[in-house]
Amino acid sequence: MFEMVKRCFIGLLVLSIGGSSLAKSSLDSLARDSTIFLNDEVVITADRSEKVSFESSQAISVLNQEGINQLAPMSLPDALSSTHGIWMQRTNQGGGSPFIRGLTGYQTLLLIDGVRFNNTTFRSGPNQYLNTIDPLMIDRIEIVRGQGSVQYGSDAIGGVIQMMSHTPKFSSDEVSLNGYVYGKYLSHNMEKTGRLNLEVGMKNSAISIGTTVKNFGDVVAGGELGKLNETGYKEYSLDFKLVQKVGKNQLFTATYQRLKQEEVPLYHKLVTGEYATYNFDPQQRDLGYVKWEIFSDKKWMKQIRITQSFQQSLEGREKQKSNSIEIREETDKVSTLGSVVEIISKPSNFWSISSGLEYYYDKVKSAAISYEEGSSTVNQLRGLYPNNSSSGNFAVYSLHSFTKNKFNFSLGGRYNFYELKVADATFGQTSITPSALVGNAGVTYKVNSNFHFVGSAGTGFRAPNVNDVSSFGIADFRYETPNFDLKPEKSLNYEIGLKSKFDRFSSNIYFYRNNLTNLITNVRSTFNGQSTIDGIQVYKRTNIGKAVIKGIECDLEYLIGENIMARANLNYTQGENSDSNEPMRRIPPMYGNVGISWQVRPEWKINGIWSYAGTQDRLSSGDIDDDRIANGGTPSWNTLDLGVNYIFKNIDIQTGIKNLFDKAYRMHGSGVDGIGRSFWIAARINL
Repeated sequence: MFEMVKRCFIGLLVLSIGGSSLAKSSLDSLARDSTIFLNDEVVITADRSEKVSFESSQAISVLNQEGINQLAPMSLPDALSSTHGIWMQRTNQGGGSPFIRGLTGYQTLLLIDGVRFNNTTFRSGPNQYLNTIDPLMIDRIEIVRGQGSVQYGSDAIGGVIQMMSHTPKFSSDEVSLNGYVYGKYLSHNMEKTGRLNLEVGMKNSAISIGTTVKNFGDVVAGGELGKLNETGYKEYSLDFKLVQKVGKNQLFTATYQRLKQEEVPLYHKLVTGEYATYNFDPQQRDLGYVKWEIFSDKKWMKQIRITQSFQQSLEGREKQKSNSIEIREETDKVSTLGSVVEIISKPSNFWSISSGLEYYYDKVKSAAISYEEGSSTVNQLRGLYPNNSSSGNFAVYSLHSFTKNKFNFSLGGRYNFYELKVADATFGQTSITPSALVGNAGVTYKVNSNFHFVGSAGTGFRAPNVNDVSSFGIADFRYETPNFDLKPEKSLNYEIGLKSKFDRFSSNIYFYRNNLTNLITNVRSTFNGQSTIDGIQVYKRTNIGKAVIKGIECDLEYLIGENIMARANLNYTQGENSDSNEPMRRIPPMYGNVGISWQVRPEWKINGIWSYAGTQDRLSSGDIDDDRIANGGTPSWNTLDLGVNYIFKNIDIQTGIKNLFDKAYRMHGSGVDGIGRSFWIAARINL
């Protein structure tokens, strides 16, 4: 632990990006005049109710709309790449799997406006799901690092990422009509993006509608790597939101979002020459929800939120091996119904409560066909999952916060019940009904107005999903076979930290340890007595894993002068698989970044960010077998990005250079290399 502390503080001597945000009330925006935002944000995700982050015992990162706009990201994974506590693995340009404290895939939970995004087919490792959310419709992102199972249930043993979509504003008197046109170009034709957004505001109603079109060309990587063929794809999205005041104390919201991507290549499968074609086509996400909020003066029902949601994810895969005339097409469609009831109470000035009921139901449609080039004969095959598999998820939770003198205490509990049904023609049928009771406790000790000591402990779980128990086919470098006898993964997370907040300086440092048991791990197996299928090793998932993840996180924000802000963060994670006495898979190296923002004049702003990652040569046997990781591990790297923002009347122009020194680099565990030196320009014309 001393070595981790030393690394963090040495790093912070040379590093200087923390998040920032603007707080919002339930019905109307509240403007705040503040320069230092770290530890001064009003956050929702950590306790499912509003709380200033300085008062919370949990580790929280925030990326607000200003930060997203400043980055002008290609995708949502691109936006999160520089956010404190997030390591972004990219298997292909069309993917992006966030690691939080060494965990990713279905061990981290994604939310959109409070609605669960994870479904029963989420995979264990790197995936593309986050990339199906358009960053241009997102106003704010909150990341809770560590504990999230009590607040949000299964999958949150690593943490929670919540994306909050843009909410149109009401007009005080007359009808207001506004919007914007946005365009961006990245050199070498790596990105061409256009967006149109319109917004109508009235006294009691507000509507926004937006559409985005993106065309991504092949990546041109740094150094001598050059153009990476088969990395480009196309994307289209649409988003709509209606907000309606009902009387004096009710609010109704209706939202619809759709994003579709076409012909997204899986680069690391193509670059080896193993496949002539391997595309995700389509990748599509649909989300619609209605939310009813009631506000009152009753202490036991200060606020009631009722949310009904429907989601559908569609993933198609087209594969053809090199030197083969057989083409295989697979389709997985997951439809999810969600119902959530939340009640916010404040029985006294020192006691607040957030409680609720949740139910989500997933239905899986999975199919596959194969045919030979030039042939009209089509063979119907089993999909990756048994068709008509389903998963039900019911939960009740209650979160409590108490204030006493210099102490803030938090206490919470959740009971979750699952029912997973699988009927497979080859492997039979099963019904799995795991349940879990989890809890957490945290304390904030206010040393004075500038320093807060924090600590927390919590249990977590992840229920086996359809992907775990019934996946049958090729994944990464293995051939997966089903196992119906799986139990939930469990975690016990501890963390302590120190938060500081001054007029010109703010910082956080956290130490954490996460004990994981019953980990679902792939082990070598056989199918029909054979250890390989088509030359690929057979694996199945079993509950044999025990692991410990520990680390340290540091971030700071410093106002150097009246117009110059410096931000920095540094993260170090160590993961050890106790059963096999080896490192955990895909653990990120030590990484961090330094950001500088200089408001030269009211209309001019200059930004710079230096990102760093150390060498990662602590490899598991799975890492060694992974063709995405170089022999001996992933080398260290650093990049420098520069940007300029100029506002002229109703036009906001941004331009910049990515990877100024054209360094060749790859995020550890990724299957595609990072972008080389490139120029970009974006313009937003406010209507």
